[in-house]
Parts: sequence; C-alpha cells; structure tokens
Amino acid sequence: MKKLTLFIALSLINISIVFAQATDFTTDDCNGITHNLFDSLDAGNVIVISWVMPCGPCATYTIPAYAAVQSFSTSHPGRVHFYLVDDYANTPCPTLVNWGNSNNLPLNTAFSSSDISMSDYGINGMPKVVVLGGSDHTVFYNQNDSHITFNGTQTAISDALSAPLAVNDQQNSKFGLISFPNPTQNGKLNVSYRIDNNGPINVEIINILGETVLALEDQIPNIIGQYNNTFDISELTKGTYFLKLSTLSYTETSRFVVAK
Repeated sequence: MKKLTLFIALSLINISIVFAQATDFTTDDCNGITHNLFDSLDAGNVIVISWVMPCGPCATYTIPAYAAVQSFSTSHPGRVHFYLVDDYANTPCPTLVNWGNSNNLPLNTAFSSSDISMSDYGINGMPKVVVLGGSDHTVFYNQNDSHITFNGTQTAISDALSAPLAVNDQQNSKFGLISFPNPTQNGKLNVSYRIDNNGPINVEIINILGETVLALEDQIPNIIGQYNNTFDISELTKGTYFLKLSTLSYTETSRFVVAK
C-alpha cells in the first residue's frame, strides 16, 4: 500500500529527470525539411525542444525557454535552435504554427511528428523543455511546466555550447572543424576551425558522389590561429554535402545539409 501511494504521489508532482543521452530521430518539420537530431548535434548545434498541447499555459511556460534561445542569436548565430513540437502529433501543422505565431513564438521550427517523443525524457509535461547538445548527445536540461525558467534554460544552453568533443572526436579531430547551421537554408554556411601549422590549405565542398562542387581555398587563411568564417553557398541545390578541409598531411570533413 505504501509503495502504491508513493507511486501515485510521484506521478502527480512535477519531477525533472535528466538522462545521460538524447534519443535520436529523423523526421520532417512542418515545412517538409528533414532533420536528424544526432547529425545536428554532431555539427556543433544546440537543440532546445518544447512539447506543447498547444494551450494557454503551454505558451506561458514555453516563452522563457524561447527567449533563452533568442538570447544567443548574436553571440552564436545559427547554433542554437528552438524546436516547437506538438505533444502527441495530433495537431495539424498549420494550427501549431499559427498558435506559435500568435503566442510570440515566431522564429521556430515546428513539428507534428510522433518520431519526437517527450516520453523518451521521463514524465510528460505541458509543456516540456529539454536542452540537447554535444557530440555525445547529452541532455543538459529537462523541465516541465512552471519549473521551466529563462535562467535555467540559458545556463543549460551555455553548458551545451561549451561541451567538449567526445573522446573519440578529440582523438581524431585536428582542426576542430564545425559547420553550422545544419541544415542551412539562407545560402550561408558558418565554419569554425583551428590551424596549428602554417602552410597550404585546401578547402572544398563535395557532394554525396564525391564530386567537388565548390572550392573555397582562396577564402581561408593559412596561418596558425582559430577562425570563424561565413561562406556563400547559395549556388548549392538542396541536398547533403561535406565541407572538406585538408593540408599536406591531414584531412577532415564536416557533413551538412542544404534545405531550400
């Protein structure tokens, strides 16, 4: 009897449960663009997911998380993404998008897909917010309802942006190459990398057939340093590509998706 009472009590109160790792998904958003969670996290992005009914209280508690995401738009452009997800995938996309727009949540990627399940992160909430990041796909924040705060979400996003590469990536990565946003839709690709030795550098974008579709070496400095560049890729068509950075002794690639 005591165990049953405890179970009921725990089911009725709001508990934040943080799991070690996110659950991967591949699904289309309301614009028909395909997203793979782990690919996006591996590219250095931070994903903030908010599941909503939608309803009035959902907006009240989602707005602080949304505001936290927007607070990084200048310092980390294209790296922190807000996903607005219908809780049980039974709200049509136009209704969900209109609800977001009417509740001061206009800059979001909306989903009405059962492939993104809040049950993967413990007790359901209305809303429920998680912050995901790092190449080890860590859950940095997991809160429901009134427990969702601007400061809590913002701190979790900062932690996710600062997350080190996974051990295997640290061993294999020489340039620390990251391309974002991923997917990219505005004809621009931001690239972060470091150069440890002076010398010739070759930078190119290749398609899934291994063909070079864009050469960028003239836009890359070849002296020691940490760099952040933005490249014009507007001529690329919709699809999957690889940014390839190479020296005489080493080559590293970063996968990204062009969505138009």
